[in-house]
Amino acid sequence: MAKTRPPHERRILCTSCGGLLVVAGVAKSVSCHHCNGRVICEELQINDYVAVRNLRTANRIHIKKKGHVVAAVWCEDLLVDGKLKGEAISLGAAHITKKAQVLGGVRAMSLRLEEGADVSATMRIGPEHIPEHEAKQERTPTEVLDELESRGRTGSR
Repeated sequence: MAKTRPPHERRILCTSCGGLLVVAGVAKSVSCHHCNGRVICEELQINDYVAVRNLRTANRIHIKKKGHVVAAVWCEDLLVDGKLKGEAISLGAAHITKKAQVLGGVRAMSLRLEEGADVSATMRIGPEHIPEHEAKQERTPTEVLDELESRGRTGSR
């Protein structure tokens, strides 16, 4: 009988409560066992006008050339080719291309800003501006699961 490999897992933060979650690499969305909120885990690619209060994913957000986002954005990595109006938090890198327009504020671990980009935003770059990132890196998934099991919060019922 062939061995079955466990699915690839990744560590994400809940986009509502900031709780650490260990999810399958192919998961599109999960329920947070901390707050019971829905967490989107797939990459979002924006090609149109999107105006919402919050746009959140535990993955990458790519605002394409024709994309225009008016929202508070929270993601793992941010790539802006189009327009972004609002506060953006990227737990990883933020990349603003030469054709992009950004109005608001950006917090990220690292920033790649191409010459020619139209940016009128407050930039706060580095780990001291992303306390959520530290919570994600502190413990191994095994340590987190052990703690959750000891509290009786593994998500299994």
